[in-house]
Amino acid sequence: MILVTGGTGFIGSYLVKYLVKHGEDVRVLVRDKSKLELLGVKVDFVKGGVTNKDSLKEAFKDVEEVYHLAAIFRHGESKEKIWLVNYGGTKNVVDETLKRDAKLLHVSTVGVLGFASSNPLDEESPYNPNPNPYAQSKAKAEQYVLKMQREGLKAAIVRPAFVYGVGSNYGLNLLIDMVVKKRLRFVIGDCRNFIHPIHVKDLVKALVLAMKKGDSVYIAANEKPITLRDFLNLVASYVGVKLRYGFPPKLAYLILKIKGGIGGSSAEETISLFTRNWFYNVEKIKSLGWRQEIRIEDGVMEVVNWLKKLK
Repeated sequence: MILVTGGTGFIGSYLVKYLVKHGEDVRVLVRDKSKLELLGVKVDFVKGGVTNKDSLKEAFKDVEEVYHLAAIFRHGESKEKIWLVNYGGTKNVVDETLKRDAKLLHVSTVGVLGFASSNPLDEESPYNPNPNPYAQSKAKAEQYVLKMQREGLKAAIVRPAFVYGVGSNYGLNLLIDMVVKKRLRFVIGDCRNFIHPIHVKDLVKALVLAMKKGDSVYIAANEKPITLRDFLNLVASYVGVKLRYGFPPKLAYLILKIKGGIGGSSAEETISLFTRNWFYNVEKIKSLGWRQEIRIEDGVMEVVNWLKKLK
């Protein structure tokens, strides 16, 4: 039996469908069982959450593998709740995994590393989490997984980069949506900085490989990064709009301090997205046999067409 926490979320739902399609028996730990209908596949489930130790004990019965994705991204939730779920919940999952002698695949984020300079970051780069409770709590959770791994926990960690795909309402999909809805016409800076997307379906295959073959930390992103300018121009070409670059970052900062950043991010984080490098070395995940299968041109077109239908 495979247990998935966060199995009705964006990434989790794709993972659950993939596992079921490949003949696995899957159990989902879920707070709202009505969301199971959205998966469209038959799974076992336990009602509860990662902060509820009793529900975790029930969920772990006969489990051999655990994919831990449950987390609060950050927007609209208190700092205390984010830490309770992302760090406290991970501790609970780790402790129960160790008791059952199961294997854990912990899904983290490249946000624990912060931005890059002129060279891509890799798994050996020091922790420098983005200045928000989500990244900071995920960094602490990672460190706990690694600590318990030294004490006998069977585990691997995957740090996804900029995940996108049909069904998401955050991350790169927010930027795509802003272009589709023509809410992003004047762009901060020249956007010559690098970002590093990965389609959710490619990410799912990386997660499964890390579970089957991995025992370390792995960054999951496309085989090559792309400049933010090229990415936005790709979206704009599908939508039929022209973007204007060069909006002064200092002026944008003053406006964002009043209006708020993209998706609830701070003004500082939003400016950093448009001006800093966010790219990574992916040779380690490739050493497990992973390869990018979805071209960014195809993945972005898929998301654009989906968003157009929602308008």
